[in-house]
Amino acid sequence: MSSAFEAISLTKIFRRRWSRREVRALQNVSFAVEPGSIFGLLGPNGAGKTTLVKIALTIAYPDQGEIRLLGESVRNRSILKRIGYLPENPRFPSHLTAWQVLRLYGSLSGADIRTVEKNATKWLARLDLGQWRDTRISTFSKGMNERLAFAQALVHDPEFIFLDEPTDGLDPLGRMEVRSICSELAREGKTIFINSHILAEIELICDRIALMKSGEVIDQGTVAELTSARGGYEVVVPAGDGVSDWLHEKNVSFTFLDGHLHVQAKDRASANWIIDALRQKNIEIESVAVKRRTLESVFIEKVSGGEENPAAKGTKNT
Repeated sequence: MSSAFEAISLTKIFRRRWSRREVRALQNVSFAVEPGSIFGLLGPNGAGKTTLVKIALTIAYPDQGEIRLLGESVRNRSILKRIGYLPENPRFPSHLTAWQVLRLYGSLSGADIRTVEKNATKWLARLDLGQWRDTRISTFSKGMNERLAFAQALVHDPEFIFLDEPTDGLDPLGRMEVRSICSELAREGKTIFINSHILAEIELICDRIALMKSGEVIDQGTVAELTSARGGYEVVVPAGDGVSDWLHEKNVSFTFLDGHLHVQAKDRASANWIIDALRQKNIEIESVAVKRRTLESVFIEKVSGGEENPAAKGTKNT
């Protein structure tokens, strides 16, 4: 089975005409997205994420390489009829109603107008916009406009959907509904490609993730694979008399929280040493837990090119 999305040795260079300066937005980028999956593309500003999506939508063109969607090169622009797109900060003609926006944008895809109208009714209701279908969107809030843009990306029943910051401006219930819809679409065999800075959302929903930095893919895999390395251990003990002084003496990192000391150990050997030493001092141990790295900590480590700031791993406080 062919990939739903494939970037092949993709390079894009922006050249400034007068200064002759070159900016390499993408450098030999290659990765694939499987059909029926939810894929997340992460990276700091300037990493090349938006440029890659623009090339996929033929808004920009590569200097080398190509992108294939649903098994076909995007040079065949007819493939775009099967693609949905939610841009960041979407804007629609303000004099149109919600219904008119969906009918217009759905028809631009070449889809049958009866199918578009049926889907427009479905998505307006699902995204809590049904009562506003005949209201001019100039009166819409940011969250309502974002939900309308999401409906616009789905109204022609696409097989592949690009979502750029899909939960921006939404409240927690709205974000949960977007995640639910994406999961449902993936179960139906549709492919979702999410470009976002909201790491918690990506961690909750995506099957696979790619991390970009300076125009290159620096890592990719499932959330479990990317966060699999252990972040150390945490031993929790009551904040009894002299315990913090002893930990200071031994140069052991800890934090104080709600009457307990959260003692940090970088590996299993360190954790065992701390546990044995605490038992010898007859100090009761409340709990011992493996600290799993979060996607945020992995992201910071990868894009900064080194280890996470040691100050974030535990400090000596009382």
